[in-house]
Amino acid sequence: MSYLSLPKWLRERLAYVAMSVLVVWHTIAMVVAAAPDSNLTWAARSLWQPYLTLFRLENNWGFFAPNVPRGRQFRYTIEDAAGTKRTFIPEDKVNRLHPNSLSILDRYKEVMLSPDLYGDAIAEALCREHSALRPVTITLLEVAQKEFSPMDRLDGKHPLDPAFIEVNTLRTMRCPNP
Repeated sequence: MSYLSLPKWLRERLAYVAMSVLVVWHTIAMVVAAAPDSNLTWAARSLWQPYLTLFRLENNWGFFAPNVPRGRQFRYTIEDAAGTKRTFIPEDKVNRLHPNSLSILDRYKEVMLSPDLYGDAIAEALCREHSALRPVTITLLEVAQKEFSPMDRLDGKHPLDPAFIEVNTLRTMRCPNP
């Protein structure tokens, strides 16, 4: 007897049961994957490990309550021949609804992590982008957020106010001649 030869009500019931079993299986797998190590979780992981590996669901305990790091922001300052300095925040120009927004922001995070490796390339690109300003030097900056409490927010302060940030110079480079 095939599945399609069963009565419609029975096929619907079997489909509902199968979907329910899948939801329960997946939910237990998510909890087992992120549970702290113990004899019980090691035993459960042996059953769910192929499923977890196949769908890349292997998480650690921080999955439930991650430690959110303090914010960091990439900025750069361009100085022209007259000595005028202008600071730009690339994050403000990114359209968060664009599919590439995360990869664009990740590019700046990589520059902050490895300014010696990526600094020259990003500086050259930014000098070209702002060629109308006739840039002479470009300074890559990292703005790190200091401690900011809920009381500070209630007092009307913002996490990126000058009192709550620390500005680190990553690199200063000369822009190539146009």
